[in-house]
Amino acid sequence: MQKLQTLWLDLNASLRGHEIPSEFKAHCEFLYCSDIDDLEAAIYNQPIDVVCFDFDYPDRRGLRLLRETKLANAWLPVIMLTLQHSESLAIWSYRAGVWDYLVKPVPKREVERCLLTLSRAMAMRKSQPPRTLTVRSSKIPDEVSFTPKSLDGTLAPAIYYVEKHFRSKVRNEDVAKLCGMSPFRFSRAFKDTFGITFRDYLGAYRVKEACRLLENPAVSVTDVAFAVGFNDASYFSRVFRQRIGVAPSMLVGHCLEDLGYSQEALPKLPHHS
Repeated sequence: MQKLQTLWLDLNASLRGHEIPSEFKAHCEFLYCSDIDDLEAAIYNQPIDVVCFDFDYPDRRGLRLLRETKLANAWLPVIMLTLQHSESLAIWSYRAGVWDYLVKPVPKREVERCLLTLSRAMAMRKSQPPRTLTVRSSKIPDEVSFTPKSLDGTLAPAIYYVEKHFRSKVRNEDVAKLCGMSPFRFSRAFKDTFGITFRDYLGAYRVKEACRLLENPAVSVTDVAFAVGFNDASYFSRVFRQRIGVAPSMLVGHCLEDLGYSQEALPKLPHHS
């Protein structure tokens, strides 16, 4: 597969200048655009096969730029990478004409699939008459901030990571690296910022998710424990009782209000929005 001439636009707010995924490097030749005001000139002044919009946490300005770029250059495939992920954001991207929507960290097989299908489509396009692309107007999801994240956002990757990976083993070292810190500095910064240790935050997040799952009368406590990232149902029950004040078995088929508890019983957690 011939390497794609790829214009890479770094729109990361918290991880500015981070490394491009190595899987792209194997299949792409890169041109870089560090200033969004120079994007149109970069597209027209250089031979470009595809443009990549690389976000960690998209803001409205960045998403509008993506949509306007696609409207002005219907022939140009656009790939969107994002650390923040939701169903509404994915739907918005495809309505905006994005060729592929990739959630970071992107598995190698996903990069290869994306670039292979793109290369095939481009080869077919050369033998066919041009077609008009319809880019649908779609409201930018409410969860997307109006302005780029400030570097209070240094710790934002940790919040997003837990929301996406709380069901699996979460290592402080991995999350610290994602935030660009040593484990010691990360632990201290998290506690100073949120008034809670990262491990306590992770446990509290899992308990909060467990409360939601336990509302289903068909679930078992053991299944819920494993679903939210605990490897031991007894330990889960102990942690749950300590945080909520009632055994998880008492909550099966009920919400907290059914048992006379208010939502105030749930842990107060920092949130990405």
